[in-house]
Amino acid sequence: MTGRQKKIRKVMGEFEAGTLKSSSGEPVKDPKQAMAIALSEAGVSKEGKSDDYIAGYIDEMMGPGEARCRGYLRELRKKKRKKS
Repeated sequence: MTGRQKKIRKVMGEFEAGTLKSSSGEPVKDPKQAMAIALSEAGVSKEGKSDDYIAGYIDEMMGPGEARCRGYLRELRKKKRKKS
């Protein structure tokens, strides 16, 4: 497992446990914000990449137990399919 994978799993685990906080100190409740924090802390650039690519990347990196985020990723994919 690479350092990026470990960081993403750690941050998403914090989100699931309800201990992930934003820079203002408020608890993070939005899965999309949690994914953005995870990518930022892991040093992954989102520039020029589609939402599907980012969702797939996070889904691949996440360990077990991130049910809320996985549900969000499924919803995101369904919305993308409907637009196409």
